[in-house]
Amino acid sequence: MGAVSLSWHILSFLFLLLLASSDAASSHCAYQGPIVRNISNAFQSNFGRGGLSHITIAGALSHGLKEVEVWLQTFSPGSRTPIHRHSCEEVFIILKGKGTLLLASSSFNHPGKPNEFPVYTNATFIVPVNDPHQIWNTSEDEDLQLLAIISRPPAKIFIYDDWYMHHAAAKLKYPYYWDEECYYQPKDEL
Repeated sequence: MGAVSLSWHILSFLFLLLLASSDAASSHCAYQGPIVRNISNAFQSNFGRGGLSHITIAGALSHGLKEVEVWLQTFSPGSRTPIHRHSCEEVFIILKGKGTLLLASSSFNHPGKPNEFPVYTNATFIVPVNDPHQIWNTSEDEDLQLLAIISRPPAKIFIYDDWYMHHAAAKLKYPYYWDEECYYQPKDEL
Protein backbone atom coordinates (compact mmCIF):
# COMPACT_ATOMS: atom_id res chain seq x y z
CA MET A 1 0.00 0.00 0.00
CA GLY A 2 1.46 3.38 -1.00
CA ALA A 3 2.07 6.29 1.38
CA VAL A 4 -0.73 8.37 -0.22
CA SER A 5 -3.22 5.49 0.07
CA LEU A 6 -2.25 4.86 3.71
CA SER A 7 -2.58 8.58 4.51
CA TRP A 8 -6.01 8.64 2.85
CA HIS A 9 -7.18 5.66 4.96
CA ILE A 10 -5.91 7.28 8.15
CA LEU A 11 -7.61 10.59 7.31
CA SER A 12 -10.85 8.78 6.43
CA PHE A 13 -10.73 6.90 9.71
CA LEU A 14 -10.09 10.09 11.71
CA PHE A 15 -12.94 11.87 9.92
CA LEU A 16 -15.36 9.01 10.68
CA LEU A 17 -14.17 8.94 14.30
CA LEU A 18 -14.75 12.70 14.60
CA LEU A 19 -18.17 12.36 13.00
CA ALA A 20 -19.15 9.52 15.36
CA SER A 21 -17.97 11.41 18.44
CA SER A 22 -19.89 14.55 17.43
CA ASP A 23 -23.05 12.44 17.01
CA ALA A 24 -22.54 10.94 20.47
CA ALA A 25 -21.93 14.35 22.01
CA SER A 26 -25.17 15.67 20.56
CA SER A 27 -27.29 12.86 22.03
CA HIS A 28 -28.82 13.00 25.50
CA CYS A 29 -26.59 10.08 26.51
CA ALA A 30 -23.33 11.97 26.23
CA TYR A 31 -24.36 15.34 27.61
CA GLN A 32 -21.44 17.76 27.71
CA GLY A 33 -23.33 21.02 27.71
CA PRO A 34 -23.29 23.94 30.09
CA ILE A 35 -23.63 23.53 33.84
CA VAL A 36 -26.80 25.63 33.84
CA ARG A 37 -29.46 24.50 31.39
CA ASN A 38 -33.16 24.85 30.74
CA ILE A 39 -34.95 21.58 31.55
CA SER A 40 -37.80 22.46 29.20
CA ASN A 41 -35.30 21.63 26.42
CA ALA A 42 -34.22 18.32 28.01
CA PHE A 43 -34.92 14.94 26.43
CA GLN A 44 -38.28 13.62 27.64
CA SER A 45 -40.24 10.48 26.92
CA ASN A 46 -42.94 8.20 28.29
CA PHE A 47 -40.86 5.10 27.37
CA GLY A 48 -43.98 3.29 26.20
CA ARG A 49 -45.86 3.89 29.45
CA GLY A 50 -49.01 5.91 28.86
CA GLY A 51 -49.60 8.70 31.35
CA LEU A 52 -45.90 9.21 32.16
CA SER A 53 -43.47 11.94 31.19
CA HIS A 54 -39.89 11.32 32.38
CA ILE A 55 -36.84 13.60 32.22
CA THR A 56 -33.51 12.59 33.71
CA ILE A 57 -32.34 15.99 34.97
CA ALA A 58 -29.00 14.66 36.16
CA GLY A 59 -28.05 11.04 35.71
CA ALA A 60 -25.33 8.46 35.93
CA LEU A 61 -25.48 7.25 32.34
CA SER A 62 -26.60 10.49 30.71
CA HIS A 63 -24.43 12.95 32.69
CA GLY A 64 -21.68 10.85 34.28
CA LEU A 65 -22.82 11.18 37.90
CA LYS A 66 -21.66 8.46 40.27
CA GLU A 67 -23.55 8.96 43.55
CA VAL A 68 -26.94 10.47 42.78
CA GLU A 69 -29.54 10.79 40.01
CA VAL A 70 -32.44 13.27 39.70
CA TRP A 71 -35.63 12.64 37.72
CA LEU A 72 -38.56 14.92 36.90
CA GLN A 73 -41.68 12.83 36.37
CA THR A 74 -45.23 13.80 35.53
CA PHE A 75 -48.13 11.36 35.88
CA SER A 76 -51.47 12.07 34.22
CA PRO A 77 -54.67 11.54 36.25
CA GLY A 78 -55.13 7.87 37.20
CA SER A 79 -51.63 6.77 36.13
CA ARG A 80 -49.14 5.09 38.44
CA THR A 81 -45.77 3.45 38.70
CA PRO A 82 -45.54 -0.33 38.72
CA ILE A 83 -45.16 -1.96 42.15
CA HIS A 84 -41.39 -2.07 42.47
CA ARG A 85 -38.32 -1.92 44.68
CA HIS A 86 -34.68 -1.04 44.10
CA SER A 87 -31.35 -1.31 45.83
CA CYS A 88 -31.02 2.41 46.45
CA GLU A 89 -32.55 5.10 48.61
CA GLU A 90 -35.10 7.39 47.02
CA VAL A 91 -36.28 10.85 48.03
CA PHE A 92 -39.38 12.42 46.49
CA ILE A 93 -40.58 16.01 46.35
CA ILE A 94 -44.11 16.58 45.06
CA LEU A 95 -44.06 19.71 42.90
CA LYS A 96 -47.77 19.75 42.03
CA GLY A 97 -50.84 17.59 42.28
CA LYS A 98 -51.91 14.93 44.71
CA GLY A 99 -51.78 11.18 44.90
CA THR A 100 -51.03 8.18 47.07
CA LEU A 101 -47.78 6.51 48.09
CA LEU A 102 -48.24 2.78 48.66
CA LEU A 103 -45.32 1.47 50.73
CA ALA A 104 -44.63 -2.04 52.04
CA SER A 105 -41.75 -3.60 53.92
CA SER A 106 -39.03 -5.80 52.48
CA SER A 107 -38.68 -7.70 55.78
CA PHE A 108 -41.23 -10.42 54.89
CA ASN A 109 -41.34 -13.00 52.06
CA HIS A 110 -43.62 -10.74 50.01
CA PRO A 111 -44.61 -7.09 50.30
CA GLY A 112 -48.15 -7.77 51.65
CA LYS A 113 -50.80 -5.11 52.14
CA PRO A 114 -49.05 -1.76 51.70
CA ASN A 115 -49.44 1.27 53.94
CA GLU A 116 -51.15 4.16 52.15
CA PHE A 117 -49.92 7.74 52.53
CA PRO A 118 -51.53 10.75 50.83
CA VAL A 119 -49.04 12.93 48.94
CA TYR A 120 -49.66 16.49 47.83
CA THR A 121 -47.96 19.66 46.56
CA ASN A 122 -44.83 20.44 48.63
CA ALA A 123 -44.85 17.04 50.38
CA THR A 124 -41.62 15.10 50.58
CA PHE A 125 -41.00 11.48 51.53
CA ILE A 126 -38.25 8.88 51.59
CA VAL A 127 -38.44 5.28 50.36
CA PRO A 128 -35.87 3.06 52.11
CA VAL A 129 -33.63 0.64 50.20
CA ASN A 130 -35.53 -2.37 48.82
CA ASP A 131 -38.94 -1.39 50.23
CA PRO A 132 -41.62 -2.15 47.61
CA HIS A 133 -43.63 0.91 46.69
CA GLN A 134 -45.93 2.48 44.13
CA ILE A 135 -46.94 6.06 43.43
CA TRP A 136 -50.42 6.67 42.11
CA ASN A 137 -51.95 9.88 40.79
CA THR A 138 -55.39 9.69 42.38
CA SER A 139 -56.60 12.99 40.93
CA GLU A 140 -59.30 12.92 38.28
CA ASP A 141 -58.22 16.16 36.59
CA GLU A 142 -54.71 17.24 37.62
CA ASP A 143 -51.24 15.93 36.80
CA LEU A 144 -48.98 14.73 39.60
CA GLN A 145 -45.47 16.10 39.11
CA LEU A 146 -42.51 15.13 41.27
CA LEU A 147 -38.76 15.14 41.61
CA ALA A 148 -37.21 11.78 42.47
CA ILE A 149 -33.63 11.64 43.74
CA ILE A 150 -31.97 8.22 43.93
CA SER A 151 -28.66 7.10 45.37
CA ARG A 152 -26.25 4.63 43.74
CA PRO A 153 -27.37 5.00 40.11
CA PRO A 154 -28.19 3.50 37.71
CA ALA A 155 -31.02 1.82 39.61
CA LYS A 156 -31.61 -1.93 39.44
CA ILE A 157 -35.39 -2.14 39.62
CA PHE A 158 -37.40 -5.23 40.59
CA ILE A 159 -41.04 -5.23 39.43
CA TYR A 160 -43.91 -7.09 41.11
CA ASP A 161 -47.13 -8.33 39.52
CA ASP A 162 -49.01 -7.72 42.79
CA TRP A 163 -48.43 -7.01 46.48
CA TYR A 164 -48.41 -10.73 47.37
CA MET A 165 -45.74 -11.84 44.90
CA HIS A 166 -42.65 -13.36 46.61
CA HIS A 167 -39.63 -11.00 46.65
CA ALA A 168 -37.50 -13.60 44.87
CA ALA A 169 -40.04 -13.76 42.01
CA ALA A 170 -39.94 -10.02 41.28
CA LYS A 171 -38.58 -9.38 37.79
CA LEU A 172 -35.31 -7.46 37.46
CA LYS A 173 -35.43 -4.65 34.89
CA TYR A 174 -31.88 -3.42 34.32
CA PRO A 175 -31.05 -1.15 32.77
CA TYR A 176 -34.38 0.56 33.40
CA TYR A 177 -36.28 2.06 30.46
CA TRP A 178 -34.76 5.55 30.62
CA ASP A 179 -31.23 4.11 30.97
CA GLU A 180 -31.49 1.62 28.07
CA GLU A 181 -30.39 4.03 25.34
CA CYS A 182 -27.35 5.20 27.30
CA TYR A 183 -26.30 1.89 28.87
CA TYR A 184 -23.05 0.60 27.45
CA GLN A 185 -22.17 -3.04 28.06
CA PRO A 186 -18.74 -3.95 26.69
CA LYS A 187 -18.92 -6.95 24.40
CA ASP A 188 -16.96 -10.04 25.31
CA GLU A 189 -14.22 -10.26 22.73
CA LEU A 190 -13.40 -13.90 23.44
